[in-house]
Amino acid sequence: MVSRVKRDLIVLFVVLGVAAVLPLMVREIYLYLVRLIGIYAIMALGLNIFMGYCGQVNIGVAGFFCIGAYIPTVLQGKLGWHYLIAFPISAFVSLLVGWGMSWPLLRLRGHSMAIGTIAFAMAVYLLFERFPTITGGSDGTVVPAMTLFDQTMGNIFYYYLILVFFAVAFLICYFLANSQIGLALRAVRDNEEAAAAMGVDINHYKRLAWLVNGVLASIAGSLYAQQAGFISPDTFALSTNVLVLVMLCVGGPGTILGPVVGAAIMTILPYLLVKIQQYTLLMQGLVLFAVLRFLPDGVVGAISKRFRST
Repeated sequence: MVSRVKRDLIVLFVVLGVAAVLPLMVREIYLYLVRLIGIYAIMALGLNIFMGYCGQVNIGVAGFFCIGAYIPTVLQGKLGWHYLIAFPISAFVSLLVGWGMSWPLLRLRGHSMAIGTIAFAMAVYLLFERFPTITGGSDGTVVPAMTLFDQTMGNIFYYYLILVFFAVAFLICYFLANSQIGLALRAVRDNEEAAAAMGVDINHYKRLAWLVNGVLASIAGSLYAQQAGFISPDTFALSTNVLVLVMLCVGGPGTILGPVVGAAIMTILPYLLVKIQQYTLLMQGLVLFAVLRFLPDGVVGAISKRFRST
């Protein structure tokens, strides 16, 4: 176990080292894709804890993504707060909202929970859309650029900021998955009744997984807004929920690398198929169908099974 953890950490830091020197070697368009992959990977990692490890359903992750994007933007634009102050506040608000929503939502099961999480995301979407004087409404709003020491931060700064938060999110999820908490989450996923009989506090671990999911999605939203420079409610519509869900399914739920691989595939794919971008949702649906039909455990899950069988 210890040797495996050491090996995994070495691989992680090698990958992060390569990513750290990419700005010296590649053009901005590729750095932009890496930033997007990092942001979506953070969100997918959180969803993986709730769905892949805990076995619950969440098709409303864009709700927290939206909270994380809008709260720092409003605090910066309307109150003049610095991003580094507004950013943790948005994560804390998401934690409180997630805790409050956990009481009704986590009582649901299966399709009912799926509908409940979608309703939550739609409620957040409408909340930010219906107050145009504060959020810009359906027209969207410009996100104030962050300054440090009277210098406006640019894309390279955001690249490294996203890289740092991705590394932290990955490590948190990695050690959660490989701890006693991870065992409890998998027990809840596999059989709630048996887990409860063994003394596992079902509601406690569901709530923990839900909160990790929400906070990481909020952090991803804050990073997305800051590096994009402009946000509108359409960014957090149903298609975003579907996209993150597809990322998790393609990469492999219940595996720590799955969300990262899925985020990379589904972020790069539209740029490879740029001529049919108007059919993005159709393409996502076809990819999801193909994966569920031929690779039900996702890309990473299928590879892991292949190596275990040889």
